[in-house]
Amino acid sequence: MIDLLIQNFHFIGFSIALGALAVSLIYWILNKSPISEWLKASEGIIVSFITIPAFLFGLAVSTLAAGIWDGHVSANLSLINESGAIRTLALTSTNLAPQDKLRLTEAINNYVTAVVDKEWPAMKAKTPMVHKIASPEFEALNKITNAIAMEPNQHSLITNRLESSMNILQHERLVRSSLAYEGTTFARWPSIFVLSFLLLFTVGLLQLKSPRAMKISLTMGALCIGSAMFFVFLNLTPYSGLNPVTSNLLKSTLSTISPTNTGLSQEKH
Repeated sequence: MIDLLIQNFHFIGFSIALGALAVSLIYWILNKSPISEWLKASEGIIVSFITIPAFLFGLAVSTLAAGIWDGHVSANLSLINESGAIRTLALTSTNLAPQDKLRLTEAINNYVTAVVDKEWPAMKAKTPMVHKIASPEFEALNKITNAIAMEPNQHSLITNRLESSMNILQHERLVRSSLAYEGTTFARWPSIFVLSFLLLFTVGLLQLKSPRAMKISLTMGALCIGSAMFFVFLNLTPYSGLNPVTSNLLKSTLSTISPTNTGLSQEKH
């Protein structure tokens, strides 16, 4: 958790500054602005009025969270499909000639190593053009599988397995890249910030008769909203946050090539 706080220090600082600005602005509007006296003279504002902006804010956050959850489900499914394709390639290699088997298993090892050691950390960091990081290894693997599949008198079953596995790998690579870098962002949800402000403004309206209570209520409201936004922000991408999708399943596919393979570094949890 400490590492996550350090990694997201800029967002935390931005959120604190934005929250303080919103609280100060609302307090000024309700107590010192030209319309403050008119607001204080108004009557009939009851506690239940806060349910309207609270419901809208909760609905927006819930919708955003649902999209994030769907992203995690898609990331897990993509990982399963990609790992299955790698296993199929590895198992198919056992039916090849020794030279072809060696070429294919080396290409598989190089590709998985590149994904685990280079591409996965880049996805966690939301590095632009992440799909190109392991592209050389993928292209090399694709070239070798195509060459083996196109060999004269190659068994049709082996050809079909090689081609279908590479098609799956190519598709899942694009899925991972999209989920890691082009997923849900707050920039696409400006309503979150608008509804947060309206919710805090309503909290302030309920405390017009007590400036001190208004300060406390606005501060607590900002802390609650900020906490919700922070935990949503941590999980915007399936490959980072409190419960990220890791590459362990993909890494384990190398056991089908060589149980003693130590070419991959252990990923930290």
